[in-house]
Amino acid sequence: MSEEISFAACVSVLRKQFSAYCSGRLAEAGVALGQLYILLYAGNRDCCSPKDICQALKLDAGYLNRELAKLTERGMITQEKNESDRRGRIIRLTERGRDVVQLSRSLFREWDEMILSPLDHEERQTLTHLMKKTTFREGGLPFGKEK
Repeated sequence: MSEEISFAACVSVLRKQFSAYCSGRLAEAGVALGQLYILLYAGNRDCCSPKDICQALKLDAGYLNRELAKLTERGMITQEKNESDRRGRIIRLTERGRDVVQLSRSLFREWDEMILSPLDHEERQTLTHLMKKTTFREGGLPFGKEK
């Protein structure tokens, strides 16, 4: 008897394939996939705080601080003092960080085209609609543009 494959299993396989697809190109740019999500979040705003990033991406503050230090060292972000909150910092992308965000958008488009190639236009639209419906029902994409 054939066991039905769960949605979670399919998503897990896609995530592993996506990570493998992107990792090499991102490594050449000096960024890991986890760091990319931080850059995407920061890149869709003029500025943000570490607290904003932690909440949106559901990250541990200690982990985020280590990753921010690496991204700063690699010249992808700047961290400035927040004048209105003396303990706070303001995160902004540098030109290099914006370049990595652009690279990632190209990778995402390439991935979409490759993974969706067996589907016709209508199937692609249906799948994308259903994925958005199940994924973003609780407030949207964490690294998406602010409304």
